[in-house]
Amino acid sequence: MAYVVVTGSFPGHKASEIGKKFLQLAKLPPYVKTEHVFNAVGGKYIFFSIYEITEENKYFEGIKALYTRFSGYKDIEGYEYTVYPVLEAKDALKIIGLG
Repeated sequence: MAYVVVTGSFPGHKASEIGKKFLQLAKLPPYVKTEHVFNAVGGKYIFFSIYEITEENKYFEGIKALYTRFSGYKDIEGYEYTVYPVLEAKDALKIIGLG
């Protein structure tokens, strides 16, 4: 399975604008499953989201879908995000010959 973590932040006074934009954005394709979405507040609103791309042959399309969705907020001042393709520990260990 392939996972992607997206982290980001935005100023608290932009929360309503972020919420409205969220409702306007296209939904993710069915092979990009939202696993968890975490939020925290500490001067800025911070988010940490985990997605699973359920079809291995759709990995590239899944990554593009996530970039497209999160770049939809680009015009909101102070909004920042980073997309991290990640491996489960068992898969990372295989890469270095330990799995």
